[in-house]
Amino acid sequence: MADMEQVKSDLGYVREVVRASEQDPSVPAISFLWAAICLVGFSLIDFAPRHVGLYWSIAAPLGFLTSCFLGWRHSQRQGQMRRDLGIRYFLHMFGMMAVIFLASILGGTGAVAWQELSKLILLIIGLAYFLAGVHLERPLLWIGILMMAGYLALFVIPAYSWTFIGALVAVALVTTGLIGRRKSGTSPR
Repeated sequence: MADMEQVKSDLGYVREVVRASEQDPSVPAISFLWAAICLVGFSLIDFAPRHVGLYWSIAAPLGFLTSCFLGWRHSQRQGQMRRDLGIRYFLHMFGMMAVIFLASILGGTGAVAWQELSKLILLIIGLAYFLAGVHLERPLLWIGILMMAGYLALFVIPAYSWTFIGALVAVALVTTGLIGRRKSGTSPR
């Protein structure tokens, strides 16, 4: 009888491990990181447009590398090293950054005004988040839709539109991070 109880206990443990592995792969710290980066970066367009290019040329790559590290660390802590998933996230976001870099050449050559290019970059990021939500992590889909709606709002909000959109995106990212933290049962670190 004691053996049967041990088997039940072992099966319960395995069931919980499998259930945890099937949960949303979100990493709350990554959402919080990008909420801060976006809030500052979007606001700079309204308040210090001269510094936007420098800010994003530093913040985006550092944020990307930090996100890679945070995702890797999160996987290690969960004991779920899914190399294939890590590579998909990496390629998806790296591809988005590469397209933004290539689009910035339009601004650098004067083919497109920087102010208009900023709108295009928001649209690219919105599409990347939307597609990440379709293929990788469902909550990102809604953030992508919010960014695309923000793109449309840029044409009708007369003042401080980038700050407003940055704040909305930051709130959405923080909310996603808090929900992801609650689902995974992680504590702030």
